[in-house]
Amino acid sequence: MVDWKIARRRDCCSGCSSTFEEGARHVSTLSLGTADLAREDLCLPCWERRGAGDEIFFWFTRLRSERRGLQLDLPMLEQLFLRLEGREEARILELRYVLCLLLMRKKRLKLARVVRDPRETMVVRRPRRDESLHVVVCDFGTERIDELGRELVEIFDGAESFPGPDGAPASGEEVPPPLAAGA
Repeated sequence: MVDWKIARRRDCCSGCSSTFEEGARHVSTLSLGTADLAREDLCLPCWERRGAGDEIFFWFTRLRSERRGLQLDLPMLEQLFLRLEGREEARILELRYVLCLLLMRKKRLKLARVVRDPRETMVVRRPRRDESLHVVVCDFGTERIDELGRELVEIFDGAESFPGPDGAPASGEEVPPPLAAGA
């Protein structure tokens, strides 16, 4: 089992250290560092200057001082789940397993079967789609799953939009340069 150490959302840009204003739109990224999953929060100018990075996933978010309770963006979680397909890093396998369990609970994924060779793997599918997705089963207790679930909530706190399957933001907004460059 791997310990996750994911940074919480910052109130300033990771690139230029400028403070995000209340409600200001910025980009959050998730990448695989040497020791953990790394999160970066970037203002739009730093995001545009940066170019294509090594992020696994990115989304648009806004700084809000007022909490509105737990809000799960299921399409965003589903996109993250799909983008992690085929990755073999232990942290990514754990993240994908937890995302799978969450999406199954919310009926965004259905269990087709379990395969036990060479390692225990769930074969899942999305409703009304002809596809099979393989998810390695990770062995940890419900407390660890709850802890990882809380970390996911912290990661996506304030998220407002995400890139769609073709790379364009699902909200129809203009594609930021790093994504257009093939990120």
